[in-house]
Amino acid sequence: MPYVERVGSRVAGTMVPVAEIGSSMGFTDAQVRLYERFLGLRNIAVARDEELGDLLLGAAREALRGVDPKSVRHVVHAYTLQFTPPPRRHLLGEIQELLDLGHASSFGLTHQNCVAGLYALKVARLLLRDEPAGAKVLVLTGDKVLSSLVRVLPDTTIMGEAASAFVVGNDPRGDRVAGSAIQVAGRFYRCLDLSEELRLEYKRFYPQALEGVMRDAMRNAGIKGEDIAAIVPHNVNRMSWKGIARNLGIEGDKVYLDNVPKYGHCFASDPFLNLQSARREGRIGPGDTVLMVGAGLGASFAATVLETGEGVPE
Repeated sequence: MPYVERVGSRVAGTMVPVAEIGSSMGFTDAQVRLYERFLGLRNIAVARDEELGDLLLGAAREALRGVDPKSVRHVVHAYTLQFTPPPRRHLLGEIQELLDLGHASSFGLTHQNCVAGLYALKVARLLLRDEPAGAKVLVLTGDKVLSSLVRVLPDTTIMGEAASAFVVGNDPRGDRVAGSAIQVAGRFYRCLDLSEELRLEYKRFYPQALEGVMRDAMRNAGIKGEDIAAIVPHNVNRMSWKGIARNLGIEGDKVYLDNVPKYGHCFASDPFLNLQSARREGRIGPGDTVLMVGAGLGASFAATVLETGEGVPE
């Protein structure tokens, strides 16, 4: 039975107001108000003085506290920006050496865009099937914006920079993966380069697909809306979540949105960053059932049900 044993995160150190980003991007006053008042964004985490490796390494070190490096058999970097090269060619290998994980297999995972982290959780569970009982998989998520062209999703969100890391293993004191679901709608594969007809279709399809994949994960876990203690979503924006929660029979205040105005949408790291934040703030605790969810352009949707454990001591 797979468990998320530990989670770590590292958020970029500079918080830039939406108005400042808007000024650099040529936003009108009306556009700034849209992002701030309607979508709920306030500050965006920007890695001005940090490289991607700094973010990934910081998150990994936090997640690996108390973990025997020899038990980590695989390292996976799940990321969104497929065609943006990292600052160094062998970034993942360098991180492994710094973490004393040079013995582990490693690979990158993409093409699921901002649900790459939740998809990597499924991959980690499959990798553990052929490993001894004490084996673990380290999953890293994180992207760095190297072009203003990917900083903003028009009328939807503004991208922040952060990394998360989580250790998947078989320790029952961790958070048990009770169910999951993934849906891909390939006809939207052109992402922001959709035709006008497909763009309008995607706007209608998006909330239905997001709600649908959440229902599928709940069904897979054998639970109902009233069993959910918290929804831990991506940080795209605040819009639509109350309606989706209501349709699922979940109280709207159970949707954890506190990090939306703090950091912006940090690609595939959001659900794990939010899981850690919600736990630290006492919004979830041992024995709670949590529904993690995310969406990625392209279009991919993923949801995972966790039964939170007592925590693995460091």
